[in-house]
Amino acid sequence: MSVHLKNLCVFFNGTPVLKKINLEFKEQVIYAIVGPSGCGKTTLLRSINRTAELDRGFSCSGEILLYGKNIYQERDAAEIRRKIGIVFQTPVALPLSIKENVIFGIRYLGGANNKQLNYTAEHCLKQAGLWQEVKDKLHKPARELSGGQIQRLSIARTLAVNPEVLLLDEPCSNLDPVSAKLIEELLLSLSNRLTVILVTHNLFQARRIAQNTILMSVGCVVESGPTEVMFSTPDRQETKDYFSGLIW
Repeated sequence: MSVHLKNLCVFFNGTPVLKKINLEFKEQVIYAIVGPSGCGKTTLLRSINRTAELDRGFSCSGEILLYGKNIYQERDAAEIRRKIGIVFQTPVALPLSIKENVIFGIRYLGGANNKQLNYTAEHCLKQAGLWQEVKDKLHKPARELSGGQIQRLSIARTLAVNPEVLLLDEPCSNLDPVSAKLIEELLLSLSNRLTVILVTHNLFQARRIAQNTILMSVGCVVESGPTEVMFSTPDRQETKDYFSGLIW
């Protein structure tokens, strides 16, 4: 497995937000995390890639293992964030050109020449399904792109630093159906080589693209398992109620 959570608890100013989370995430699998708003889904993602610790009052216990190594025992948090990339709900276009947006992380990390940077920019834009749309305007401001294009640009920027795990927080929530379909197709393609963990409120999306689904409520995992089993014959009544549209 690529990521393993053991009894993970997360607190903010002493208040528990995540409670004894035990999950395993395997390579080349898409996982969907679902559940009501405020149940801790985003905090879980941000804890896995060590951006939650940037918030005041954060503390945690338990373990998050990346290929067997506890990420919170690693001194270089930036390297963990490179290995476990995250794409947030609101797409971000840095105040730079399209090309410079993609290679921003590589420039920050250093060590690449112009030939490598050019190759990476093209390769990642192709991976993100954006190359044909932007190849003739790489030096134009990224802010001129549409919302769906900026979301794919954000994914390309994350892929540019060669992550081992890709986390996404509601990547399609503000997109039209055509753009959302492009993102879903991209994630299916990326799952051939990455662990993909997706937070979504769209149960149809979870069922379309995720092999495994995790249901959360009030900071806890209610149930997890193969997506079709979760939707059709879950073990817990709470899971059945949630997928049936009943309010908890």
